[in-house]
Amino acid sequence: MIEVVNPLIALITDFGNRDHFVGAIKGTILTINPNAIIVDISHEIPKFDIWTAGFILYNAAKFFPKRSIFVAVVDPEVGGKRKIILLKTTDEKFFIAPDNGLLTFVHNNLKVAWIREIRNRKMMLPDISHTFHGRDIMAPVAAHLSLGANPENVGPILKRIKLLNVEDPERIGKTIYGQIWHIDDFGNVITNIPRGFVKFSPHKKLEVTFQTASLKAIFGETFADVAEKENVAYFGSSGLLEIARNRGDLAKELKVKTGQRIIIRW
Repeated sequence: MIEVVNPLIALITDFGNRDHFVGAIKGTILTINPNAIIVDISHEIPKFDIWTAGFILYNAAKFFPKRSIFVAVVDPEVGGKRKIILLKTTDEKFFIAPDNGLLTFVHNNLKVAWIREIRNRKMMLPDISHTFHGRDIMAPVAAHLSLGANPENVGPILKRIKLLNVEDPERIGKTIYGQIWHIDDFGNVITNIPRGFVKFSPHKKLEVTFQTASLKAIFGETFADVAEKENVAYFGSSGLLEIARNRGDLAKELKVKTGQRIIIRW
């Protein structure tokens, strides 16, 4: 048994808030552990969007306390042959998710202690639906862990899991070849280029090439560094270079998507 200092369970799904699904997951957790602390990261992930869920999960999880438990349910292959896994980090955070690439950003950016396939039926609900493993498998496992169940009892070690095609940036002279990692709700384009990878002087003029279009942008610290509807490049709160249109939805206007390439020249 492990001592759970903080029985905190955080949820992220693509269920939305219209149906009963999120409530059923919370009810399952609270039936097993009435003292569980349940936090909603988001239930507005675009349907079946594993990439977006993984990025948001990682960027939220790194601010949670030690021994937090995360349940991530974006599961287009529910009921199929994909596994359900438990990933433990070296700082004792626990991630429950389908093995479909959802934990890519967690796996690549946090220190992983081990990964196990969840097989222990004693930690699941007695009757398991073919289409709602979030309620019948993931939620009860999270609840039992929050009560102090030994996480090593969930099932056998996995040596590898499915990972998305997430790339590192590359710089050649005054050109950076990057990848779009996220598009936030304002339409700002978040790249894979971290702060420190390159240093731009204030108001540096950049040429940004997307798969669908090219544009000019000014490097700044905030949106206020450019006029309304002008383009700005800046390092955002995730520590990554972002391209945005001040008071506009750049991603929607240019029809760019996560995973696409981006080129920055100066």
